[in-house]
Amino acid sequence: MTDTPASRPGEIPNIRCPHCTIQIPADVSVCPYCLRSVFRERRERDRVESGPVDLRHRLVPPDRFPALNRLWGEHGKWLKIAAPVLLAALALWGAYGLWSGLKVTVTPDSAFLIEAKKETGGPNVLLRGTLTNRGEDIPDLSLRSIGVIVELRYRDGRTERRRAFPKSLYRGEGALMRGETGSFEIEVPKEVSAVTLRGEIVDLGEDRKFIPAGQAPRLPPTQKTR
Repeated sequence: MTDTPASRPGEIPNIRCPHCTIQIPADVSVCPYCLRSVFRERRERDRVESGPVDLRHRLVPPDRFPALNRLWGEHGKWLKIAAPVLLAALALWGAYGLWSGLKVTVTPDSAFLIEAKKETGGPNVLLRGTLTNRGEDIPDLSLRSIGVIVELRYRDGRTERRRAFPKSLYRGEGALMRGETGSFEIEVPKEVSAVTLRGEIVDLGEDRKFIPAGQAPRLPPTQKTR
């Protein structure tokens, strides 16, 4: 292939595109035919015309983003000041969210499957959940009931225990047959930091004394007042 022809004095010399080998003006950085960079060809031409080049010049990357460099030179000092402030604000926001957020823990149980989600919209947090009975049947009109034990832990160290009874569509509160699911709601104060949920079977006849028929003590007859 022929070399680059010599140009006349006062005219812009031509160089050969290293990609498509078409002659293009030497003052362009992108070939107008193949639209690819010709920086390598220009560096070779400059090296031939100017003689040996210092090796240290090759270690300096070319200025490929002049607009970005100009923007950094004009507003870089403000970015250096604003970036640490923004990072500190994000760190404080994340730490406050971890400290003030409500943590809900469900104790794993093979007999009861509990799922809960938080809903905010007022001064307190509303905890809506469901309980699925995977154990024995607990019918209506029984002395046993399925309950959700709620343990509340406040930020000042206090603890409180509550109890909720899930209710299905076709049964009363706390009555669930095997495979049925009931829903429950718990209002959690905003001072609470952690909530623990677990299911258990509650004995409704606890601390009650049942007297068989015929053994009940007889009450004295009431006196009539004149």
